[in-house]
Amino acid sequence: MPFLSSRVCIPVDPKIPPSISQLFRTNFVPSPADTQRIYTLLEERRAELAAFNDEIERVRAEVQRLERQRGQVEDVVHELEALMSPVRRMPTDIVAKIFEHCHWDQAAPRADPHVAPLLLAQDWEAFVQSKSLSMHVWFTRAKALPISLSLNHPKGSLVSWHALMHLDKEILTLSCQLKHLSLHFSPRSLSCLLTFTQSSLPYLEHLELHNTNSLPTSENPPPIALHSAPSLKSFSISWCSLNLRDFHIPWAQLQHLDLEYDASTFWNPVHSDYLEVLACCPNLTTLHLGIGAPIYDVDPAHIMPVILPNVHTFRSSVYLQTPYLSHFFDALRMPQLSHFQIKNVSLALGSSTGQPECLPFLARCADTLESVCFHRIDIADPMLLSCLAQLHRLKRMSILPGILRLNHGLITALTHSDASDENAHICPALEVLQMRCSSIVPVDAVVQLVASRYHTLKQFLLQFASFQYGLDTRDDKIKDVEARLREYVEGGLQVVLTKSSNSG
Repeated sequence: MPFLSSRVCIPVDPKIPPSISQLFRTNFVPSPADTQRIYTLLEERRAELAAFNDEIERVRAEVQRLERQRGQVEDVVHELEALMSPVRRMPTDIVAKIFEHCHWDQAAPRADPHVAPLLLAQDWEAFVQSKSLSMHVWFTRAKALPISLSLNHPKGSLVSWHALMHLDKEILTLSCQLKHLSLHFSPRSLSCLLTFTQSSLPYLEHLELHNTNSLPTSENPPPIALHSAPSLKSFSISWCSLNLRDFHIPWAQLQHLDLEYDASTFWNPVHSDYLEVLACCPNLTTLHLGIGAPIYDVDPAHIMPVILPNVHTFRSSVYLQTPYLSHFFDALRMPQLSHFQIKNVSLALGSSTGQPECLPFLARCADTLESVCFHRIDIADPMLLSCLAQLHRLKRMSILPGILRLNHGLITALTHSDASDENAHICPALEVLQMRCSSIVPVDAVVQLVASRYHTLKQFLLQFASFQYGLDTRDDKIKDVEARLREYVEGGLQVVLTKSSNSG
């Protein structure tokens, strides 16, 4: 009996004979004559498909080139707009008085750059060089108390060597009081502000050093070597090229580590083998990593497992899909992991072969894992479901695929039809579910998913993505789903339905 589907419509190529096209979506066997013709048609269509793939890759490369050029033009526009700012013409003695008499809300974790006095401190030359505008005016108010200092240099603008030396001296003077230090500068500027590392830092708990250039550069600050930081618990760094082998950091006492997690998507960052550093960090509790390409070749035969016994939160950004990614996750052990997030931040649309490198790692964490998030990670449904079936403690799940997996079947696969259903064992304790799919998803499928998990589900978030072409039916879809889920909302379920781009 032929297998027919009324939901799928396959456009018929006029070059394909009716004797062949009428066999689509059936179990019938083509005749010997048609079989020979099918071989010829396959070769022709595969050649066309290869041509389309080549054209798509060319267009993608062109889009990336235009985006880079747009970013450069945007930087110039911002600089030209900054030149017209009236604050540039304000006398420095007046600016100094504003700084002397201004203070911010003590309950705020850091000063707001959009209000006085930092709003007026956009001209770094005037801010740093002005003799009357010494940072001591503020910091002497703290007397001997620990100080938190965060300096974020405007992207792309220049600071003279004299001004940087003045600022470096001020930071060095405060080094014995620093509790939190955050420096966001260009690599060249940041290289001039590291004298404090040679001093004793008895109170320093958090150190953050980030490159603010959005485009890649061959310049990098020198390796960080802390002379003395007995209280350091948190370290965050983001550079284009990060060779940690020459760093001297008290790794063993760190509880939070952030390496390249917020790097620019244009960098394609390179770094030394993270496993070498993580093996020296037994006390970590939270870990944020940006994974690119290794500087040195990594021999899988010499990779040893790395155990991080206290890590409960692990977030990773994937900039490049290389063999190192698989080697890294294979070697990692986190017996207490509760929260895991992985996101693809590369400019590429994704891998057509899938990105399942983290799945065996998650399976090893099944006994403790409570929250997972896949952001633009394109994993085939069967592989993902096989992993999720092992995560029986999972309470929060976010699946936000990229463009290659928008038309996934996970909404149906995660629906429990009855207790004997094999899918009933997939994440039975799920409380929060967030998904992204295309706008062609059937409303009935969404309603059935919510209905089947209503007894445990507390929050359901669904994003409807759409391509840049064709009729956008997402508003109508959202209205239909809202109407069908109203009874569950009235019963206490929180439902959030939104529109998003296919990349999130």
